[in-house]
Amino acid sequence: MNTTSSTAQTPHEQSTDSGESDLRRLIDEAESLLSHGTEQAGEEYERIRERFSAALASGKDRLHSVAQAARKQAARADEMIHSNPYTAIGVAAGVGLLVGYLVSRSCQCKQ
Repeated sequence: MNTTSSTAQTPHEQSTDSGESDLRRLIDEAESLLSHGTEQAGEEYERIRERFSAALASGKDRLHSVAQAARKQAARADEMIHSNPYTAIGVAAGVGLLVGYLVSRSCQCKQ
């Protein structure tokens, strides 16, 4: 477990936060459109508006659960890498070699 009280975020946390903020901005914009669209009348519009509101609420719940799961997995990965740095380096090197081999094979096949 990480016992330091650093406020710096890892790149994974930054990208998760960036994606979450983008989704939150989209949700806020959709809510604004819903609230400003009430001047228009019509039964069909109301039905579509209710369906959109339900979908928006479902999206908010999913966003929260996905963001929470992503943070939890990022923390687990961070903890695992810090507790086993040589294993992490070995796995990364092995994956890099495998990808390099596959790329070089595909380049040779095209010639």
